[in-house]
Amino acid sequence: MSIIDWFIVAVYAMIVIGIGIAASRKQNNTDEYFRGSRKLPWWAIGFSIIATSFSAASLLGGPGEGYKNGFLYLQLQFGDLIGYGLVVLVFLPLFVGLNLTTAYEYLEKRFDAKTRSLGSLCFLLFVIARLGGLLYAASQVVATITGIPLSVAILIVGIISIVYTVAGGISAVVWTDVLQFAMIFVGISAGIWAATSAIPGGFGELWRVAGEQGRLAVVNLSWEPESIRSLPTALIAYGILAFGVAGTNQQSVQRYLSCADVSSARKAIFLGWFSGFIGVAATLLLGVILFGFYSLNQALPQDIKPDEILSYFIVNQVPPGASGFLIAAIFAAAMSSIDSALHSLATCMTVDFYDRYTKSENSESHSLKVAQGLIILWGILGIFSAFYVASTGKSLLPFLVTYTTMFLGPLLGIFLMGVLVPRINANGAFYGTVLAVILIVVGSENQWFSFPGIWRSAITAPVAVILGLVISLFGSKPPERSLQGLTFWNYQSDLQQINRPGIEDHK
Repeated sequence: MSIIDWFIVAVYAMIVIGIGIAASRKQNNTDEYFRGSRKLPWWAIGFSIIATSFSAASLLGGPGEGYKNGFLYLQLQFGDLIGYGLVVLVFLPLFVGLNLTTAYEYLEKRFDAKTRSLGSLCFLLFVIARLGGLLYAASQVVATITGIPLSVAILIVGIISIVYTVAGGISAVVWTDVLQFAMIFVGISAGIWAATSAIPGGFGELWRVAGEQGRLAVVNLSWEPESIRSLPTALIAYGILAFGVAGTNQQSVQRYLSCADVSSARKAIFLGWFSGFIGVAATLLLGVILFGFYSLNQALPQDIKPDEILSYFIVNQVPPGASGFLIAAIFAAAMSSIDSALHSLATCMTVDFYDRYTKSENSESHSLKVAQGLIILWGILGIFSAFYVASTGKSLLPFLVTYTTMFLGPLLGIFLMGVLVPRINANGAFYGTVLAVILIVVGSENQWFSFPGIWRSAITAPVAVILGLVISLFGSKPPERSLQGLTFWNYQSDLQQINRPGIEDHK
């Protein structure tokens, strides 16, 4: 890296920390810290929704995918649209109308405290496992490109993410996400400029070469259940997975809950999808351009992995200045996922466990300090987890894919039970979900499940619902107070009755 590259990265890091410090001046209560007092503009929340899912692996994997398979990966965005659409139709009015802080508060209103804790625990286990992987993957890339030791890269990425997340709460996370998403596009643009300016004929020539080699196809209509590049799989399997991620994952739901009303949340969701569509298309386009570039130059090593192509390009072909923006974009993609994971962890642990189960009445300032302390704690644990992964050299990807579907499928099942099936009672929801998780774990170990992993959520969510209903049929019907304004079928008429006494409001 040249001096100008280091300068660009340093300025970007200082701006991010500055946003956190500026936002910290407003942090007087937990409502501001967890939800921005529901005063954040919907468009900023929309960009934050997609920035959260754009990790460093996404920024590197997108060009690698585009290089190898062209634009076929873009089909998953249509599955995302189905998932977001279902969230808007089924969950959104309830979540925003109930004035929640976490998605799992709904489970206590609809069922009971143990079901709320189970739902929150499923989410926490998913994020805790993912956090170390996110930090390690981001740091490994930064170390490769900059030449600094991996241990130093882990500390830099981890500490910067912790500092501004602790300082500014959700406001800092959202506004830095907006900046980070913009920086991602700046970095992608710098990469495309570097490739096209180095070839006679520029963009048109690279596009022509990619087209001749079949890299411009967008849709694959064939039925291939094991392939994410098949449109039916993208629409059905990935669509339901996206429904679970967007509808039950606190990292996403916390954005909707920070909107002023249902209309603003709806606009934020669809802006998030559209900006995600553009973002994925841009990363794939960079990969297609790099395919044309290296097809003409014949300079790419034969044994290079797809995810390593962008890093190789930055180190060997990108001029000073442009490489600084690309590296800053990788920093941005890394931190936009890590900050969201840290903040959502702290929110759930504070609201769903600490405030819910401590007997003493906690003041706003005390709960705020607990949340900030939890961010620091989990940030440090994430750093140690990244160090451990670095020392073993083992790949986390297969484990993380399994872990994600293991908990998101049953978690989606709990919410579907509550919203769509009024006959399911608290015991049915709780034990049906526990049985579903056990079936997944045991079935995976004994290879009972022969379907591809991407279909796991699409299958386990309805299995959890069926188990919950069967168990509920042997018990009593849910009391009327647990249904009024809390199911898809009656919340519009009963919304005025939802704020019942008995559950602390954490506002």
